[in-house]
Amino acid sequence: MIEDSSSEPSEKDALREKLITFQLIIAELKQSLAQKEALFQKKEKASLLNLLEIMDALALIEKNLESKKNTLDKTAKMLGRNIGTIHKKLRRHFSDASIVLIDFPNNKATMEYCKVVETREDPGLANEVILEIIKDGYKHTADGTVLRKAEVITVLNH
Repeated sequence: MIEDSSSEPSEKDALREKLITFQLIIAELKQSLAQKEALFQKKEKASLLNLLEIMDALALIEKNLESKKNTLDKTAKMLGRNIGTIHKKLRRHFSDASIVLIDFPNNKATMEYCKVVETREDPGLANEVILEIIKDGYKHTADGTVLRKAEVITVLNH
């Protein structure tokens, strides 16, 4: 019995063609997934930055209410406590998401964590010492990425 060897190459060719098609589909799916992940991360960061703006606003309201606490009536004091509770819940949300305030243990500004918005002279202090944090900075503790740099006023002696 003689087998027809001409059909064998066509089966191999068909399998090869299917394999190539599957590999192309896999590559397209990987690219699509990478694009969707990048878009998701971009949207997530924008959302977190918006929440940070809300947190900044709440902190400012708390600070203003605290400075006037002796002149506030009962309703205003209750409003202040409610705002404080919302602020605390928002801080807890960030903490649960591994997002923390950037701290400066040596009180020196670094370009990685700060945006210097103003400088002042102070002969008693070294250059780059932080005089004031205008806007807090935040970072992810899980991967160390900076979500938002702190806006600071630093020393710059001429």
